[in-house]
Amino acid sequence: MEGNNNGIVLQKKHIVIIAALLMALLLGGVVLGVKLGSKNDTTVQQSQAETQSAKAKPTVDLDPNAGEYTGELPKSEDSVEDAGIQIPGYPSITIAKDTQDVKMALLNPEGNLCYFKFEIALKDTDETIFESKYVEPGSCIYDVHLSKPLAEGEYPAVIKISTIALDGETPLNGANVETVLVAK
Repeated sequence: MEGNNNGIVLQKKHIVIIAALLMALLLGGVVLGVKLGSKNDTTVQQSQAETQSAKAKPTVDLDPNAGEYTGELPKSEDSVEDAGIQIPGYPSITIAKDTQDVKMALLNPEGNLCYFKFEIALKDTDETIFESKYVEPGSCIYDVHLSKPLAEGEYPAVIKISTIALDGETPLNGANVETVLVAK
């Protein structure tokens, strides 16, 4: 039995089909690698962007006593609007006498694009009897701890409102609002 080969005989069309399959597999691998690489790049870029954002975003020391404002918005002729910042007026504030823990509503109106910080000072002595941390727009401080109790009477005071932009860094216009603390 001469010339009897029982091996695989490849014809030209088989070689073309195998070459096409190998090219398809190779091309599929390249496409898959590119997609995985770009997805990984996107994930890395997103992660880097989030890290940058977290680093760039300053932390604002928010007042823990501030909460969502639930009352009626103050309608006062003393209300000031400066550069788009709404500052409520406080013609008078009635508080409990002879105690340091009093109730009032120090409001940063909804829609303001800044944080408020409140300081209450007695006009006669310029003594600061309360200072808050920052309050977000739409939030209000109801529970105030005074540095000293006030006996029954009326106390002319100034509420000094300092503001910073929502970026937590840029100082904006503030206001001094005159009021009378009525201790009863």
